[in-house]
Amino acid sequence: MARPRIRSIVVEDIAYRWTVGLVDPGHVKVKIWRDGPEPGGALEVLATFDDPWLNYGPIITAPAGRAAEVFELSPIAPALVAKIVRQALDAGWQTYDNGTMRLQLSRDRERLEPSPE
Repeated sequence: MARPRIRSIVVEDIAYRWTVGLVDPGHVKVKIWRDGPEPGGALEVLATFDDPWLNYGPIITAPAGRAAEVFELSPIAPALVAKIVRQALDAGWQTYDNGTMRLQLSRDRERLEPSPE
């Protein structure tokens, strides 16, 4: 399996690094941490994502226009990561504290919720 690509993003003038990794065929984990020499706490967010390659058959046989109701096909994009960072900071994520905060992104991708773990 390939190593996840580490990406950079700046949210409210603070640099962060982030990766996306597959958890299972229906979920990905977004890992975010503050960039810089000081190690700090990470944020792990479980998000729904239905890989179109793994679900090709069911997607193309779904009723016209209804695939989006059943499958989450939107990739994890920088705008969503920035939104996750802002919401996590509002929820109490401490970027300088050691440890990992685990949350789950709601199915509609509008809010962060406590992780089932």
